[in-house]
Amino acid sequence: MPSSAKARTTVAAHMRSKATKCAPPGGSTTTTTTGDGRARVDIHITNHYAAKIYTAGASITGEAVVRVPRDTHFDRIAVQFAGFTATRNYMTPEISQVLHHFLLLDMPDKAAHARLPPDRFLRAGQSYTLPFHFVVPERLPIGSCCHRCEHASVREHHLRLPPTMGACWGDRDDASPETARVQYCVSVSVLQRPVFMPEPVSILRGQHEVNVLPVGAEDAPLDIEPGDKTGEYRLAASKTLRKSLVSRKFGTVTVEAAQPSAVVLSPDARLASQTRIALRLRFSSAARGLGETSADAGPDEASLPAIHSITAKLIAKTYYNTSHMGAFPDRDRRTELNYGAALYYSDSSRATDLPFDLAGGWQAQKKHEGQPSAWAATVDAALQLPTDHKRVLLPTFHGCLLSRTYTLRLVLSVGPGRTNIALSLPLQIIVEGGLPAVPQPSPARDVLGHGGADASLPSYKDHLFIQNRCEDGFDTHLPAGIRIIM
Repeated sequence: MPSSAKARTTVAAHMRSKATKCAPPGGSTTTTTTGDGRARVDIHITNHYAAKIYTAGASITGEAVVRVPRDTHFDRIAVQFAGFTATRNYMTPEISQVLHHFLLLDMPDKAAHARLPPDRFLRAGQSYTLPFHFVVPERLPIGSCCHRCEHASVREHHLRLPPTMGACWGDRDDASPETARVQYCVSVSVLQRPVFMPEPVSILRGQHEVNVLPVGAEDAPLDIEPGDKTGEYRLAASKTLRKSLVSRKFGTVTVEAAQPSAVVLSPDARLASQTRIALRLRFSSAARGLGETSADAGPDEASLPAIHSITAKLIAKTYYNTSHMGAFPDRDRRTELNYGAALYYSDSSRATDLPFDLAGGWQAQKKHEGQPSAWAATVDAALQLPTDHKRVLLPTFHGCLLSRTYTLRLVLSVGPGRTNIALSLPLQIIVEGGLPAVPQPSPARDVLGHGGADASLPSYKDHLFIQNRCEDGFDTHLPAGIRIIM
């Protein structure tokens, strides 16, 4: 599992020759695919800049300019908005790379028909401008996930839009490995059908990557048993307290935590909301009568364990596989339905102290005959995730090949010996919604410039079409050797 800095450096060395090309601030990128260096496709996105983030319902409009050095025959020019996942597992060298094309929006041919020569020949030295208008969808087509899943909720998560991962977030790190990537791009391809080929091939292609953060609602709390010690999360823990290493047993403290509410990111992922963590503590004294001054007296606060500090560390885990994951990778049944050797990459933040409030102090519990004295307390802690110009938080998501989860590791320092009690809580991160409605072009000024008849937005392509036609259609910035899966 490439979770160390050394492993990440080794992987990065293999990728250096195909580093990601960020879009320039002007909002255009050029890809040249012919040998003479003059054929080119320039893609200009309206009001785009390198750090811009698109979310569900956002419009991506602009135009593509195609130039060729010599007269070139074509059968079709495809203007598309595509999304795909690329993973690589160095433990299975027979499969160099796996691509999963989960989204493909195709502009109707009528959008470009009037702007292209009727004889289907691009003239040397001329520029052909093709407009486009895409809207980032809220969900994926149902054909994007057609493999076996443990439960309907797994498939429902797989049909949600994943965020861009491993892309150009500027100088900000999204805590993802070099062997897992999610990309969105506007792609323009000049297609030509060879005589002995049943399908058209691309003779000229350009693409412009964009960053996408999907909006999502908060999910229900995970079904986790409080006493489970074998899973990814641990909601309860007990420790024996001693005043010193060699002193006798002072008592036992049990800590239980409720799953915190989701952290909500702003649409640009630069602000994060505060969340509260509710903890319930129970202390059982080792000596009968500890903390009691008389039979009718209340608890003696001085003899009860104090909570000295609560520290928190956020752990981001990226699970990835070269085969479909039919179950949530952070749950118990992940090995039964996740085919192939699954890996994960872990990245943790610096531990920080949390402000907390011991509401009401320790409260004596009803004592039964023959049982030691017990007290309970409720602690409320506040968590504010750090957001800065060096890191970007991605929302929690589960895909067919990739998943991103967050674990909040809490450490409570309790008692006279400052005993540490550790918990691992699931933390969901979502992106703030409430975006305006998708703007509809008016008949007089639609994106295509032909009136209301041609103002239709692109529709989904069939998932099989994606696999048959787009095997070499995108630059994934991963090593060559591609296997396409559904």
